Amino acid sequence: MKAIHKILPAFTVCLLLGSIVSGCGNKKKKAELSNLPQEVKPVAVAIVSDSPAAFASVVNYPLQRPYPLKDIKDSVAMVAYYPTLIDDTLKKTIEEAPDSTWQEQGWRGWTLYDGSYIWIDNGKIYAVNYISSREANMLDSLRKEEISSLDPALRDGWTPVVCMIDTIDGAIFRIDTKNDTADYGTTGEYRLAGYSMNIDLSGTPTIVLYGALDLEGSMGNRFYHFSDSVGTRADYSPDIIDDNDSVPAIELERNGKIKKFKANPGYWLDHVKKNEKKRVSNGSAIVE
Repeated sequence: MKAIHKILPAFTVCLLLGSIVSGCGNKKKKAELSNLPQEVKPVAVAIVSDSPAAFASVVNYPLQRPYPLKDIKDSVAMVAYYPTLIDDTLKKTIEEAPDSTWQEQGWRGWTLYDGSYIWIDNGKIYAVNYISSREANMLDSLRKEEISSLDPALRDGWTPVVCMIDTIDGAIFRIDTKNDTADYGTTGEYRLAGYSMNIDLSGTPTIVLYGALDLEGSMGNRFYHFSDSVGTRADYSPDIIDDNDSVPAIELERNGKIKKFKANPGYWLDHVKKNEKKRVSNGSAIVE
């Protein structure tokens, strides 16, 4: 965010006075922030000081952004992304927040107000639930572009949730929802579409199942369950990883056979662009 300066006709004198007043205001605000808990203070100071570098140094990476925005992978990417993520509304909220509105929430760490802004643990941000106006516009544009790339029969009323690529045979999966809420609660309808490697992503998927999302446990772990009328089913949790793996899995049962896919997160539009360059008609079957 850039500070807003009013340039008056008196030129040098007024510009100098404005700098002095602005400097005093910043010093006063920093003094007030010194009373914040130590885990919160570096984050608040970085935002109020409007310092991309300081902010980037108090983030745990990668920092997730709502799909299909891309996650921020490191501090270099964060410095570049900072003006998109931190807008005037968030900065003003941090500046004006009373100390008492910073709350420690057990194992979840520290948060501001109701948790809809940021979450901090061990002095570093691990989640930003706030969506800036610029991000909101980007989200709307990317969601429309992604849905419009699907087969026409799959478009109407759906919103993308996530895209996953199997690390073994390259099959691509996507989950969409008809739930209009930003956090995709448990009341919406969900759809899983699977595409065998190298088939046309703008055409008919290899498999389409419908289902729901359940949230389980105190951590609210997400469990997706999908099925169809002939007994095919699929289960997926992005929050649960087997002890012997580092990537969550999609378990698909079809025609009496069970197959697990390592569901590595990806970005659908990246694969659409690759797919357009090489229209290969034959792909490996999702369940052999």
